[in-house]
Amino acid sequence: MKLAEALALRAGAARRAEQLRARIVASARLRGQADDLARQLREIDTLIQRTNWEADLLD
Repeated sequence: MKLAEALALRAGAARRAEQLRARIVASARLRGQADDLARQLREIDTLIQRTNWEADLLD
């Protein structure tokens, strides 16, 4: 294998590794956003349930 071919293979592997790292970072960021939205949803649901229990029913 010639030097140029070896360097091209190595550069391709480096690009693939960088793309993998970018996907991992993006998925971690999305997971964090999903966790935050889930927490907000639980808080809203708790507020709705508390309001339902505290509200007087009409006869």
